[in-house]
Amino acid sequence: MRVLITGSHGFIGKNLVCRLNEIDDIEIVEFNKEDDFSKIKDELLKLDFIFHLAGVNRPTDVKEFYTGNTSLTEDIINEVESQKLDIPILITSSIQAELDNDYGKSKKEAEEIVSKYGEKHKAYIYRLHNVFGKWCKANYNSVVATFCYNIANGLDITINDKDKTLNLIYIDDVINEFLNVLETGKPSCIKNGICYVSPVYEKNLGYIADKIKEFNVSMKSIIVPETGDDFVKKLFSTYLSYVPLDDMVYIPHMNIDDRGSFTELIRTKYDGQVSVSVSHKDIIRGNHYHHTKMEKFIVVQGMAKITFKHVLTGEEKEYLVDDTEFKIVNIPVGYSHKIQNIGDKEMILLIWCNELFDKEKPDTYYREI
Repeated sequence: MRVLITGSHGFIGKNLVCRLNEIDDIEIVEFNKEDDFSKIKDELLKLDFIFHLAGVNRPTDVKEFYTGNTSLTEDIINEVESQKLDIPILITSSIQAELDNDYGKSKKEAEEIVSKYGEKHKAYIYRLHNVFGKWCKANYNSVVATFCYNIANGLDITINDKDKTLNLIYIDDVINEFLNVLETGKPSCIKNGICYVSPVYEKNLGYIADKIKEFNVSMKSIIVPETGDDFVKKLFSTYLSYVPLDDMVYIPHMNIDDRGSFTELIRTKYDGQVSVSVSHKDIIRGNHYHHTKMEKFIVVQGMAKITFKHVLTGEEKEYLVDDTEFKIVNIPVGYSHKIQNIGDKEMILLIWCNELFDKEKPDTYYREI
């Protein structure tokens, strides 16, 4: 398949080019503002699909809205029809096509040109909400990109109305939808001839800024955002794409004693924490039980003997676990437990606990086995 992408150097274009390059047997023809229109003319006979993403949204002269959005679209459609070709075309428009401003009117006119083409050919008009994600230019026309870049780089941000609500869509959802249309020819959501990308996230500026500031703080701590929330996950991924590479690494605090070391690696808001324990030869850890706190142990190096003993009945169970096969050992509540390094080298445990350690309420009671 041979695909034309206009505006391939833009935010959406760069992401689409990247994804298409991951697919075998797709050849990409790129067209950008520095290219002569003859490049499109010469390629049309060889094309199987057109992604028309090129457009103007920040011109120096209002006339550029119409030359960059309306006229270019018209030129492409006229050239396809003059050569009597039947090439599916997908065009990106904007929700501002519903508004009475020059940008919106130029996008609306482009929609109408493609809609008429669509009476005889396959055509897909996508009105996009505010798109956010990696590789979007900061301090241009995306508040999310600006907030992410500025906060990640220690620069100030300005919010005139923190309660202003934005309708946002994520770049990967946009690209997934476009690839779906390329493959199946069937948009996921179409209303009155206009296609839309979902999900749409309604968030106000204050919430977005506060979340990004939280991300910035978390970069130097073991606290991770609540990425079980779909929007937070995508916003955090976006933020990370703007963080300088020199800020990607940090060293957590390590608690060291004569037994070895214990280090908390990750703390979450709702899903407990992850730690790593290093024990010298013959060292025993544990000999305690919990009422609500439960843990999962994985031996990633060495050999461990893990013993459970019920605090009321005395029921006892012993497990031998080593690094020849990863096994996840659940530590149940109400059982005293101990973990002994019985190997010839240091024993390293990866530990998940269902709650954050609180030294004021440790839920840990000594009971030797």
